[in-house]
Amino acid sequence: MFAKNTALSFKSAQQMAMRGFTKAHHPAAAITNAKSIQTSSVGWTNPNPGSELTVSTQNGFLPRRDPLPVLPSYFEKLDEILHEMPVHKADGTFGLLHTGRLGACIERELPMYDVEFVFDQRILAALYRDYSVLASAYLLEPCDIQFRLARNYGLARRILPANIAVPLDTIARRLNQKPFLEHSTFTFYNYRRKDQDQPISLDNLEPIRKFSGCEKEHNFIVGHVAAAQHTGAIVSAAMDILRHSQNGHRPEFNQALRQYTNAMGSVNEILAQTLKGCGDYASFRTFLNGCKTQSMFSSGVLFETHSAAHKYLGVAQSSSPIASLSTHLFQLSSLSPRGSLPCADGVDLLRAPNFRSFLSHVDGQARSLAIQSYALRSSESSAEYILSLGQILTYRYRQWANLRDSVPIQSAKDDAAFFEYLDIQTNHVRDIAELIARTHANMDNESLASSLRTKTEAVVHHAEMVRRSLERILDTQEPSPLPVSMIAY
Repeated sequence: MFAKNTALSFKSAQQMAMRGFTKAHHPAAAITNAKSIQTSSVGWTNPNPGSELTVSTQNGFLPRRDPLPVLPSYFEKLDEILHEMPVHKADGTFGLLHTGRLGACIERELPMYDVEFVFDQRILAALYRDYSVLASAYLLEPCDIQFRLARNYGLARRILPANIAVPLDTIARRLNQKPFLEHSTFTFYNYRRKDQDQPISLDNLEPIRKFSGCEKEHNFIVGHVAAAQHTGAIVSAAMDILRHSQNGHRPEFNQALRQYTNAMGSVNEILAQTLKGCGDYASFRTFLNGCKTQSMFSSGVLFETHSAAHKYLGVAQSSSPIASLSTHLFQLSSLSPRGSLPCADGVDLLRAPNFRSFLSHVDGQARSLAIQSYALRSSESSAEYILSLGQILTYRYRQWANLRDSVPIQSAKDDAAFFEYLDIQTNHVRDIAELIARTHANMDNESLASSLRTKTEAVVHHAEMVRRSLERILDTQEPSPLPVSMIAY
């Protein structure tokens, strides 16, 4: 079925890769040296400290070194295909995906690269990014063409050829990840700085790999990276919240909540700039779909060298680790019997090992320490808790709005899995809004300082607007305009 590519010899591969490694490495500067988090008995350390995707109070969820933008010369053809792949290329011409030529190009021209000799973490992370992006593009290329023609997805390719499947599976096993594109790989490990000597900023970032090449895809990637600058402060605040709750230090606990709120506010400000409405989101969202329950994959994906089908959630069905951290830290996964499952649906299982370990640690500690109950035992803590929830609500509402508007109703009306996922997310956002209202109703507002009371009341008012909007949508399941004031809050 697929063109057979002869694997290059191990010795030749090793020599060529090392030459390419030297060439590709020189300009990619580190952000900072990521340090493990160690804080008392609630402390945590990265189980894989050599990995590119670590968690630290310096870099947060950003990699410890800038991603490798160019592969070693041994992988020249892979690099070339990825460069020629986007629907709209940077030079203004059309790429392979525009006319559906990618699949044939991969089957005919992509070598069966030997990756068994690759152990360098930076090269492995770059190869994982590139092979997982290429796998999604290959599998979903027919769906993208169908969507552009008729605004529905049709069916994806079901078999991933060996020249993608074998190296991707090998690299994924070496990194202890799933062999499929996930959120952090497409965002946090998919940027380069235009000027290596300047800090990360919206103007100094560009994506390394793209599907459509449209402005919205650019904004989606660089917006998440720029926002993630503030995740170091979020991670630090999360650990402080746990530590001060354990030690019973109420003033310090409140200060940590304020730090969390401020950092989340910075994240939301950047995303408000870059993710304004859905725009062209649909033009690249096709390639972010998973192969677990999505309509274009009737029974998962078969790797040409495996007999069992692979079934994974995609970027479009997952979220940033920022969302999972907030859910775990503030114990939001079990708000009501309606089934809010933003993390329990398997999203965290797809993440990099250090991310999985950190999020699991926070979840366990938050449950053990009953963070929510501790916050609600003080009016000032309750107010600070509400302010943090307000920023989480803004983040989740924007995520939900982009999800809801990303696919026209007529193309998704028969997609039961899409609407089930959308309904879960709708309920989760509504549950957060209702938690804000309940917390406010049960606290002593008169004992608060006037400035804190004013801020709290503004968040409660915003949460009520969101709740009413979602109630109408849940009652009717009819599309309706989304108030800009809710998204930009």
